[in-house]
Amino acid sequence: MLEKHQLKKMETWLKSNARSLDLAKWDFLFNGGSKEKIVEELLKYQNTDGGFGNGLEADVIMPDSNAVTCGEAIFLSYKYELDCSAKWFTNFLDYLKNTLQDIPSFWEIVPKKIKEYPRAPWWDYNPSETFTPNPRAVIASAMIAHGNKTHKEIGTKVAQKCFDFLLSNEFCGDHECYNLIALIEKLQSIDSPLITDSIISSMKCRISANVCFEESKWSEYYPQPTQFADSPNSQWYDCVKDGIDMNLKYLLDNINNDGVWTPNFSWGVDSDISREVTKNWTGYITVDRARIFKNFNMIKV
Repeated sequence: MLEKHQLKKMETWLKSNARSLDLAKWDFLFNGGSKEKIVEELLKYQNTDGGFGNGLEADVIMPDSNAVTCGEAIFLSYKYELDCSAKWFTNFLDYLKNTLQDIPSFWEIVPKKIKEYPRAPWWDYNPSETFTPNPRAVIASAMIAHGNKTHKEIGTKVAQKCFDFLLSNEFCGDHECYNLIALIEKLQSIDSPLITDSIISSMKCRISANVCFEESKWSEYYPQPTQFADSPNSQWYDCVKDGIDMNLKYLLDNINNDGVWTPNFSWGVDSDISREVTKNWTGYITVDRARIFKNFNMIKV
């Protein structure tokens, strides 16, 4: 169980170090804060073109709007059940419609301009020559569920490519899985006929192929059970249930001396910017893991 004093220590660190957006999420989860405050902070990362940039995805410092950061905005909107009928979200979908490209991946994950800014090495620019669902599946889900006729048409075309990928023999990593899960869950919520038994079965197989049950590897960049099922009510829970208790205990045992969780990845360089990014990720991860403990009723009050 996460003890009350541990939660308080996390909050103390967050108030001194975390981004305002992550503090707004924390206050919503634990202090009776509002979703409106989360939206207010989120919109600080939205550009006039409707897209998101400005370091919302902490490893992408570039201010310009880009697909991977837009995906992060959608994940956040779903996680905190924000109002996706609001004007800011409609503008966001228009940005995605307006930046659709005639390339196999529909959108570049990040544009060439990223070369002009500090970034994580895994976000170096690479031309999109093949299709993957990251971050296109979560983008498609938003366009189908919350868009107008044109948005829905684009989203459906992208979703069909995502499901072709899911049902194929193509390599599907953890981030592809997270995006496909978001697409499936959103389409299920609107009773979309695109979701079939074979889609669900294939998704479960992909999760089982990706999840790591070896505790010794969790300090490295291996996907943990709670990353696929962040609640006992998740439809994917049975795929990872054998590792849930062990994973929650591991997380408890690995709270650092400051009372928070640090990322198990880094840029591999030491600079003022990379240290700031690590601090931002620490706040993000700490809020999200505390949320998972809350979902599992694992906080002693």
